[in-house]
Amino acid sequence: MKNIMMGLFMLVITFSACKKDKLAADEPNDPAVTVIQEDLIPYYIVASRKADERKLAVFYFSKEGNTVKINLHRQGYLRTGNVNIDKSSLNFDVDGTGNTVYNFVFEKDVAGKLSLKSYSFTDKSDASQGIEYAVLGNQPAAPAYENSKYKSGTLAFEFSATGKIDWDVKTRQIGTKYYPPPINQMLPIMAIAPEVSIPFYGISNAGFKAGEDFIGAFVPSWKDSGTPLLLVERNNTIYQAVRQ
Repeated sequence: MKNIMMGLFMLVITFSACKKDKLAADEPNDPAVTVIQEDLIPYYIVASRKADERKLAVFYFSKEGNTVKINLHRQGYLRTGNVNIDKSSLNFDVDGTGNTVYNFVFEKDVAGKLSLKSYSFTDKSDASQGIEYAVLGNQPAAPAYENSKYKSGTLAFEFSATGKIDWDVKTRQIGTKYYPPPINQMLPIMAIAPEVSIPFYGISNAGFKAGEDFIGAFVPSWKDSGTPLLLVERNNTIYQAVRQ
């Protein structure tokens, strides 16, 4: 009888322990799995919106005092707000009116690494709006782009050491020259040159902007590509570029 009672006692203890472990694993407020504001600081998000223009959106996180900020960059556009996370979900009410809201849901593994579980964008004035695709990047892992060259199909561009982006670098006419007799003609002067050369500045370590014409960011993968790319938007076209 004593052995039976001891066996039942051990069974109850084992069952209770297993139940407790399961509850701990499923508990959304378990600090081992719940994402908090400070977890976001090393990360950034790159999203492509379902928009007619200014599709590319780059979000990064920064800390000001005890407050974690979310910073949204688009072409010629910047919005900031405080980060408030509830059950690993972040809502960003862009203008504080509830009309345009981004939502990102994160996951964190036991090692503390974050991943982007889901994303959405709602615009009460336009039901067709949303996010076409989004990825999570890590700022310390983003490569430096200064003094580097990229190619997207036949389009080549580069970032100079002087802080400019030279766009669409190829052989083109850069002027004309008059040749006296016996040639007696105005002939084109050809050289390898960019279409435009414009100063750029960094968006944290996530990407760059150049005036109101360019915005770009590195992504660890994108849609059907599993390799790192530099996304650049200009004139409402997003280019997927590979470092040369």
